[in-house]
Amino acid sequence: MNPHTRPVDRVAVKYLWLHLRCLRLELAGCVLLAALQSVSLIPIAWLVRHAFDSAIPHHDVRGLLLLGLCILLLTAAGACLTLITRFAALRTTKRAIATIRRDLVIHCHALPRTYLDTASRSELHTLLVQDTQLLDVLLNALISAVLPSLVLCSGLIALMAVLNVRLLGLLALVIPVLLLANRRLASAVKIHVLRNRHSFAHFSSGVQFMLRRIDLTRYQSAEAMETRRQHENIESLRIDSGRMAWLQTAYGQAHTSAVMLAGIMILVAGGLEVAGGHLSLGSLMSFYVATLFLNSTLQQFFNSVPQLIEGRQALAALSSFAREDASPLYTGTETHAFRGSIQLDSVSFSYGRRPVLENASLRLEPGSVTAILGPNGAGKTTIARLILALYRPQSGRILADGVPYDHLDIAWLRQHIAFAPQDPILFAGTIWENVTYGLSPQESEQYALRSCQAALVDEFVRSLPLGYNTPVDDDGGVISGGQRQKIAIARALARGPRLLILDEPTNHLDAESVQKLLEHLDSLPGHPAVLVITQDLKLAQVATQRYLLDDGKLTAIQPARSIALRPQSEYLGANVLC
Repeated sequence: MNPHTRPVDRVAVKYLWLHLRCLRLELAGCVLLAALQSVSLIPIAWLVRHAFDSAIPHHDVRGLLLLGLCILLLTAAGACLTLITRFAALRTTKRAIATIRRDLVIHCHALPRTYLDTASRSELHTLLVQDTQLLDVLLNALISAVLPSLVLCSGLIALMAVLNVRLLGLLALVIPVLLLANRRLASAVKIHVLRNRHSFAHFSSGVQFMLRRIDLTRYQSAEAMETRRQHENIESLRIDSGRMAWLQTAYGQAHTSAVMLAGIMILVAGGLEVAGGHLSLGSLMSFYVATLFLNSTLQQFFNSVPQLIEGRQALAALSSFAREDASPLYTGTETHAFRGSIQLDSVSFSYGRRPVLENASLRLEPGSVTAILGPNGAGKTTIARLILALYRPQSGRILADGVPYDHLDIAWLRQHIAFAPQDPILFAGTIWENVTYGLSPQESEQYALRSCQAALVDEFVRSLPLGYNTPVDDDGGVISGGQRQKIAIARALARGPRLLILDEPTNHLDAESVQKLLEHLDSLPGHPAVLVITQDLKLAQVATQRYLLDDGKLTAIQPARSIALRPQSEYLGANVLC
C-alpha cells in the first residue's frame, strides 16, 4: 500500500465512525446475531460425525431420522438468523447512510460561495448520489457479510482444530495461495474501480449537460458533435465498467478455485487416513462438512471484497469533501427588527489578485430606490453578493441598521433580503410552486398572490389555461424570458423583504414593465429599500440615488450630473452601458 494513503484512510474511517457511534448498540446486536448464526451451524458437523460413526453402522433408522431432523432444524434456524441479521444490518446501515446524506446536504449549504464558484456541480452530484450509494453497499457488506463471515470462520476453524489438527494444517497450506491472489487481484480491482468512477462521473456530467442544454445544441446545429461526445463517454464507461466487472468475477473465481483445491486435498488426505485406520469415516465427513461451511463463508467474504474496495474509494472522497472548510463567513447571533438599511463602509474586495471594489461606500435606506450602473464585469453583482453575505470583504465593513455583519445572525438577516438575479432561476414544477418556494404553508396564500400582482405575474397567468398550475421546467419551458423574470421577482417579494435587489431587470423586461413594477413596489406595505443593478440609463433615472461602478471605484452621481461619463462611442446604444 502506498504509505501516503494511510493517513487518509484513518481520517476516512474516523469520519465513518462519527456517524456509526450513535448506532453502537445496533452494531453490537448485528455481531451477536452473527455469532448465534455460527452457533447454529457448528453443531451440524458433530451430528454428521455421529450419523456416520454410530447411526449408519448400527442400522439405527430411528436415530438417523432424528439426526436428520436435528440437522434440518439447525439449518432452518441458521436461515432464520441470516434473515434477521440481514434485516438488522439493513436497518442500521440505512440509518447511518441517511445521517451521512443529511450532514452532506447541510455541509453543501454551509460551503462558501468561493468554493462553489470553482467546484464541478456534476462531480458534486456524483459524490452525493453515487458515492453515498457505494458507501451504503460497503456498510451492508461489512455488517451482513464480512462480520458474520469472520465470526463463523473463527468458530469453524476452532471446530476443525478439535476434529483433526493434521487436516487443518493441510488446509492451511492453501492460505498463501489465497493471500497472493488477494494481493494481486485486489490491487487491479482497486485501479479499475477508480477508472470506472471517473468514467461514470464524465458520463453523468455529459448527460446532465445534454438534458439541460438540448436547446443550445439545436440552435448551434451541434447534434452530431454532441452525440459523438456522448458516445465517447458511453464507450469509455462501457470499457472501464466491463473491465472492473470482469476483474471482480476473476477475483471471486480465484478464491473459489483455491478453496475447492483445499476441499479436494482434504478428501484425498482424509480418505488415505480412513483407509489406514487413523481416522473414522464420521470424523472425515464431519471435517468435510465443516470445510464446505468454511468454503461458503469464505466465498461470501471474498465476494464482498470488491464492494469494500469501491466503498473505500467512495468513503475517501466523501471524507475529503466533508473536510472542506465550511466555516461561516460571519459568526454573529444578534437579531433585531430590521428596517432595511444597509451600509457599505470603505469595502474592498477582490477575486484572487483582481480587485473588484476599492474603498467602496454605499448606503441603502428604507423606501429608497438605489441604482448601480457600470460596464459588464465591473463587479455590480458582487456588491449584491456582499450584501447577501455570500462573500466577505477583504477590508471595510457592512452594516445592517448600523449593526456590523460580524454581530448579526446572517441566516436571520437573509430572511429579510430578497434577490432576483439577472438569469431567473426556475425549477421543474408549477408557476405557483416556483412563486411559493421557501414559504411556509401559512404564509404562502397571503403573501404570494399579492407579490404576483406587484410583479405583474397575474397579468399573463390569467391567459394560461391552467393558470398558476401551469408546469414549467428548469429553463422556463412554455413561458418567455420576461415571464420567468416576473416569476422570480414575485418569489422574492412573497417573503415580504425589507430590502429587494433586482439584478439587471431590463435583461428580460421592457422599460414599461419595470416602471410598473417600481410603482407597485412603492405601494407595498413597509416600503422596502430597492437596489437596482442595471446598465439602462432610463431605468436609473427613476432612482432616488445613483452610483457608477468602474475600475473598482464606486462613485455617487448627483441628480444634476450627467451619467454619460464616458465617450458615447463606448455605449452599445443610447440607453445601455457596455
